[in-house]
Amino acid sequence: MSVWLWVAALLCGTQAIVLPPPWADVRRNPCAAHPKGWLMLYWPADGNCYTIYKKGYPCPETQELSPGRWGGRTVAECKCPPGTAQLPHSNTCYRLFERGPCRPGEYFAPVEESFNKRGERQGMCVRPQQCADETLLYWPPDGRCYYRLSQGPCYSGSLLDIGSDGLANCTCNTGGPHHWSIDGGGCYAHYTRGPCERGQLFLPGSKCGCEPHLPHYHNETQACYELETIGPCPKGHLFSITEVAPHGSRAECRCKSFHARAEDGACYRLYTRGPCGQDEMIARGGRCTKVPCARGRLYVPERRRCYRPGQAEPCPVGEVVAFDFDARPALDGLSHNGVCACGSGACTRRDVETCISRRGTAAFNGVCHILHTQGPCQTGSWLARDPITGKIICQCRPGVLDADCKVLRFTIKS
Repeated sequence: MSVWLWVAALLCGTQAIVLPPPWADVRRNPCAAHPKGWLMLYWPADGNCYTIYKKGYPCPETQELSPGRWGGRTVAECKCPPGTAQLPHSNTCYRLFERGPCRPGEYFAPVEESFNKRGERQGMCVRPQQCADETLLYWPPDGRCYYRLSQGPCYSGSLLDIGSDGLANCTCNTGGPHHWSIDGGGCYAHYTRGPCERGQLFLPGSKCGCEPHLPHYHNETQACYELETIGPCPKGHLFSITEVAPHGSRAECRCKSFHARAEDGACYRLYTRGPCGQDEMIARGGRCTKVPCARGRLYVPERRRCYRPGQAEPCPVGEVVAFDFDARPALDGLSHNGVCACGSGACTRRDVETCISRRGTAAFNGVCHILHTQGPCQTGSWLARDPITGKIICQCRPGVLDADCKVLRFTIKS
């Protein structure tokens, strides 16, 4: 049970049986004896009680008072609030995935190792990964690239663009070519539905409309639909451009990727039941076939065999057979398709590829580590790049003597 579930249950006065948080025990927290003491923590420096998760005094301005455990006792600690982190040897918290204390064009990224351990939530400055071309922008929170001036990961009414800090930001410029001034306004990508009614698109000039010469035009309904959406199509289809013609392209309804058209005209995800009978699944070509696997097994099409989930064969090193995570049981039905996914160990191939393309990281034994963290090094040392050779090495952290960190300087082989 999370900390906030405890607090919410107590605040709401619920009559359900809720286990009290550790700091509600007066033996661990002297403040628990006071009225509403379960919302307070004891601060030994001045002997006073302060509200839990309060930002500022007795903590630094950007940190909050949090409960911790030390030798069986509940202690008050100053930590960065969720979504923020601090630089080493600093008590100022900055929002993650924004510029923060970094140089223009860099963003403040979490040092994952510090978030998994008790203590400071630390961050570091890194440069965004390079996308395939200049039409794409890198979005640090999910590590993906999105088209510039599209909604991308932004909330409805804003677009992804380069901000003054040199990073991708969700913005909306009032009066700009993508701005819609009616009904509270907002910004939308051109040739999407945006704020318009079904069958219309948001067109240049900040207007809603549908023009027959557009590839988005659908003859049967005489309306326009956003490309790569279901549009006017039946279940399992996408409204997509099937071929580019010299005098104008047209979009048509076609089956989504990894789907097949059945006899009823609808498209269904491969290796789900679809319109088939009991103990059958839809295969390529839209035909119904008997499920070849026993209960508890998954079908791997590339091998035409069934495997137990979690089995290493026939996957690459570090991966195991798993359920098809792209299938949506509520919409697609139960999927019998088996895919290779990362197991409990390291996915060597994927991690190494990620490290090669990502700044501020290094691969060791098939695991990706962030530079200037302990990683595979011993206590008192961290991973760093040799300024002369450019190789990744373990070296003593700044301010730590060689005799104290007791580490041999060695090269990390990627």
